[in-house]
Amino acid sequence: MILQPRNTAGTRSIPDVIRDPRQWWWGVQGGNPKVAEQDMHDLRQGRPLQAVAHLRRGRFFRQGLLIMHFAAAERLTWRKWRPFLTYAPPIPVPPPIEAVTVREPSSFQEHQLGDVRIIDFRSGSQEWEMAVVTIDVPVVTTALREAASWSGPPAPGDL
Repeated sequence: MILQPRNTAGTRSIPDVIRDPRQWWWGVQGGNPKVAEQDMHDLRQGRPLQAVAHLRRGRFFRQGLLIMHFAAAERLTWRKWRPFLTYAPPIPVPPPIEAVTVREPSSFQEHQLGDVRIIDFRSGSQEWEMAVVTIDVPVVTTALREAASWSGPPAPGDL
């Protein structure tokens, strides 16, 4: 059975709001901190998560999803959003990942994305620049740093 990824604290969709109308308020507030704590726990347990991540290709950011699933063969993948279609095929984020840095938006284009932080890193031979909702930055940076070294969920006594 393939598990469907769960949205992170900063990633809210219309079905999330329909299931729980309080999600709208947490979206206005920037995300639910309790869900953000659960995100980190679920990530390290090997459960799949997805976060909105705008990837810079050339001069422009492309909207998509970063899928973080440590228990899968491809632990980190990015999928481009396509209007009125399903998401594009996944682009793997291959290890090794180096120099994960987080910075504030610095250009007009970056500020247009809203309450985000820009994560810069090198994956394989590619440079990546990804805009992520601020509350999701800890889980995304943890995923980038720990994906290659993850060896399974911790034992119950280690929690």
